[in-house]
Amino acid sequence: MSLSQSLLLAIVQGLTEFLPVSSSGHLVLLQKLFGIEKPPVFFDTLLHLGTLGAVLLFFKEEIFSLFDNWKKKIKLWRLIFFGTIPAAVFGLILSPKIELIFNSLKLVGLMWIVFGILLLSTKKLINKKSGKIEKLEEIKLSDSLVVGFFQAFALFPGISRSGSTIFGGLSRNFSPKLALLFSFLLSVPAIIGAVILELKKVELGEINIGISLTSMLIAGFVGYFSLKMLKKVLESEKLFYFGFYCLFLGLIVLIFNLK
Repeated sequence: MSLSQSLLLAIVQGLTEFLPVSSSGHLVLLQKLFGIEKPPVFFDTLLHLGTLGAVLLFFKEEIFSLFDNWKKKIKLWRLIFFGTIPAAVFGLILSPKIELIFNSLKLVGLMWIVFGILLLSTKKLINKKSGKIEKLEEIKLSDSLVVGFFQAFALFPGISRSGSTIFGGLSRNFSPKLALLFSFLLSVPAIIGAVILELKKVELGEINIGISLTSMLIAGFVGYFSLKMLKKVLESEKLFYFGFYCLFLGLIVLIFNLK
């Protein structure tokens, strides 16, 4: 890949990894439309490390608190563990078909439409004010598993991991603030697991280390500010706006693909 292509992918990854629009869907679309070759595994791994760094920095207080006197927080660790299981299981099941899944622009378009409908429904979920769950300690194991299944749903390109898990939390009557926090607590083991799997396929000789490290920093920098943007959107109860964007993009992709 050229320098311009690498930087473009880093910016897109950082921006769309956390906004509820699907980073994988956008990367597939870019590669198809502009003839960008599939990034080397190591490059993709570094981009994920960059966005992981953004999560750790943005939620540093909440994450550090989990390790502070961790024995008293076994319930929270259990919630994160069980919430991670669905994505891990479905990831292993879909692994042999992942190349086919990520090569289908028609599937991306269809998933964008499905996801857009889910996002539109968040307006009603957020507006429901009674009985909101406000604290991590109030989350039940069943809530964690539901959110975890929505994280597994995001294995398909066109489905945003952050948007899907936030929707899962809102559907369990989490407050927007709690839905955001739990979504990204679940993202940490998910990203680390994906990075570990990718590292097994790495061939260091296939990339430019300097460009890749620069791209990682850019992905992390852009990702941090996209997290701030997502938080403001949730606080203003405007998450459903992204549903219109996903519906529009999905329809355009399907029309383009059917020509």
